[in-house]
Amino acid sequence: MLNGMIIHKLRSRMPYLLLCGLVLLAACSGPEPTPTLTPVPSSTATVETTPLPTDTATPDPNIPATETPIVLEITPLAGNADPPPLDITLPEDWRRGYDTLALADIDTLRAIPLAVYQGPVTGGTGTIVLLWGFPNLVAGSPIGSNTPTPDIWVDALRLFRLAMVDQGCNPGTDLQRDYTVGNRSATGTQFAIVECPESTDTRGWFAGLRVQDINFVFYSYVEPIEAADTALDELQAILDSVVFHLPAD
Repeated sequence: MLNGMIIHKLRSRMPYLLLCGLVLLAACSGPEPTPTLTPVPSSTATVETTPLPTDTATPDPNIPATETPIVLEITPLAGNADPPPLDITLPEDWRRGYDTLALADIDTLRAIPLAVYQGPVTGGTGTIVLLWGFPNLVAGSPIGSNTPTPDIWVDALRLFRLAMVDQGCNPGTDLQRDYTVGNRSATGTQFAIVECPESTDTRGWFAGLRVQDINFVFYSYVEPIEAADTALDELQAILDSVVFHLPAD
């Protein structure tokens, strides 16, 4: 079972404050066309991949036979448990779980596939939350002809505040920087979430990337926050083990 921090943070939120922050004001000289947020779908609806075994079918060789899979008790969830199209090597005493997160996104109520990996690290507990298969939201002019370019950094930052930060918490993020997932380049930043009413302070980073036009964002963090001084390298080692399985890849 996931600990109280994950259950607490990954619940549905109404993004009123985020919507206010995305309003673009017209210039003083006169009204400008209002930019529109256009969802750019990912390829998850049509991608043809070889199904990976779930925890209830053929055991994953990286999971000990005696391990009990994580039971996700996050509300609201859709109840579907499809694993992402990748392999990840976890330490022996780590657990994993899959579901679909129903998230009140900017433009609609969106179902986003979710994977959670969690276990002990030096000084505390480490968690990696993977959101994948979501569309990019890009700003474009309704009278423009240029095709907007997806930006995984913007989407990862948006989903961080929507999915990972509970009401009443004080989140902070650093400047955009480069990371790696497996042998692939990713973009993200460090973050901290503190002063939460019902969960402990935590610190970590997120790394997002597009593989075969499918979006993946890994949110990696530890609790208590003091464990970040010694344990973040252990989480990076897990991300280094990721191997994606997608067609023609």
